Amino acid sequence: MKKFTLLFLAIGLIAMAATTKNAVTSGTVNKVSNINFTDSKYKACIDACNACIVSCKKCESMCVKSNDPKMARCIQLCKECVATCTASSQLMGLNSESAKEMCAVCANVCDKCAAECEKMTAAHCKKCATECRKTAKICRVM
Repeated sequence: MKKFTLLFLAIGLIAMAATTKNAVTSGTVNKVSNINFTDSKYKACIDACNACIVSCKKCESMCVKSNDPKMARCIQLCKECVATCTASSQLMGLNSESAKEMCAVCANVCDKCAAECEKMTAAHCKKCATECRKTAKICRVM
């Protein structure tokens, strides 16, 4: 009899835990699913920031592999660009009231990165410069 009681108690606790977890999770899911990023006023800028992140990471990686001391500033600015683009994208995704200020900072860092990458002859640097210029332009509109 004790075994059956313990079994039913265990099943009851498991069922209660599952119900509580679903209630909490479904509340969170509903809040998140109400945000429609495709119609967001930030969509173009988020997309540009994300493309810039990819391009800067590739440029940084390729410049590091080259072991050329002349690439030190390019590497540093690519890292800074990734950081500011990431922060901007995240704040826009949150619809933060600080998103516009972060985008202004991001635009300035992207311009610096583009100017440095344009000095280089490597194709990945040229592509990075193009993405940075595009992102800076879109971030300024924010």
